[in-house]
Amino acid sequence: MEIVDAYAHCGLSKYEPIEKVREAMAAAGVSRAVLVQHLGEFDNSYIGSAVESDPQHLAGVLLADHCQPDVVGTLGKWHSTGHFQGIRLTSQAILESPDLLSTAANLGLIIVLYAPEGIRPIVKTLEKELRLAPFTRLVVTHLGNPSFENGEIAESARDVFRLAKFANVFLQISGMAQFCPFPHDDLRPLIADAFTHFGPARILWGSNFPVVGSKEDYAADLHLLLDGKLPIPAEAIPKVAGENAQRLWFNRTV
Repeated sequence: MEIVDAYAHCGLSKYEPIEKVREAMAAAGVSRAVLVQHLGEFDNSYIGSAVESDPQHLAGVLLADHCQPDVVGTLGKWHSTGHFQGIRLTSQAILESPDLLSTAANLGLIIVLYAPEGIRPIVKTLEKELRLAPFTRLVVTHLGNPSFENGEIAESARDVFRLAKFANVFLQISGMAQFCPFPHDDLRPLIADAFTHFGPARILWGSNFPVVGSKEDYAADLHLLLDGKLPIPAEAIPKVAGENAQRLWFNRTV
């Protein structure tokens, strides 16, 4: 089984350099990774250089300042390097600069959505955009950033399932430690429902390294999936652990 980490961070001003990401990957038996730009950093050259040096094993996701007057032009500049397969967009960026989403989609970039307040504030906007441009490939990270009420997953967290009807929308199991401690049992009902709605071909796994913690924490989160400790059927584990990400990010059919 080839494992692909569909969501990891690296950098020089924040987080860890690419060498540390590779160390964590090697220790966990991960062969490929998607490098996602961290918030606040709009110079994507470091990730671009990493991808340029090893495009067989690394894919790049850029970040653009949606408040910049010529953000569409800036997006075009980064895209023209050929080193980025996706763009990270926050809910705020989509709501305040809707042309950014449509332009990125038309360029063929994968939209990597970070919705810190959950999906509910943006789900209607996304549904509208996806109806207009059903070819748009969208990855909803961190299970849509669910919230909890009285120790239970809030009903609003299930709004992410409204996007499952669009064939090019993927849901990513990542960032679990942000919502509850290891082994993340409180998220199991949401993950089980996610599998029901999105199916085996549209769920991805990502480490969220180094936010997840040490390389040991990285491996422990991965092994929840590999060892059948998440509510993912055994026959679907290879798809979630790598095959889906290979198809989406590396254009590889397994």
